Amino acid sequence: MSSRGEGPESEISFVADSMHGKLARWLRILGHDTVYWRGDDEDLLDFASSSGRILLTSDLELHRAALRRNVRSVLLPLEGIERQLATVAAYVRDLLGLDPERFLSPEATRCSHCNGELVQVGENLWECRSCGQRYWEGSHWRRIDRTLRRALEIALSSGQAREGPWSEEGNLTANRGEGRGR
Repeated sequence: MSSRGEGPESEISFVADSMHGKLARWLRILGHDTVYWRGDDEDLLDFASSSGRILLTSDLELHRAALRRNVRSVLLPLEGIERQLATVAAYVRDLLGLDPERFLSPEATRCSHCNGELVQVGENLWECRSCGQRYWEGSHWRRIDRTLRRALEIALSSGQAREGPWSEEGNLTANRGEGRGR
């Protein structure tokens, strides 16, 4: 693990709805700034709009409401963390031209528990500045690596990862950020 530098991936931030806490943790493991939202949908839309974060949801009505507000949104499959990660990787590939392999590479920058900033406190040891949680590269990284490799395979084999535009039932091209900045 290292830390995210500059480039398109440093500009990406997400807000995951209440159905996607597991995905939020995985995106944080990857070093992506991800808020896990537990409040109501209207406040979630306001937050995503004001913060410029990409909304992650499996709720078609919430996704459509986001798009009507010009909020970038990714409609996710309900189950399967590999499929969800692959869907997000395909979206940022189309949005920012970011290679899925780079997007799906772990970076020690975010606490998977609270989204706080990690600082290296020893060789292969990091600590969260916000909650004090400690992280290290242990045997659990084999499972993490397997999951991320499978997500990458799905992203690379998916027509979504290579093709656009996104469909209405999926992710609309009208919401790739035109007129929104980041």
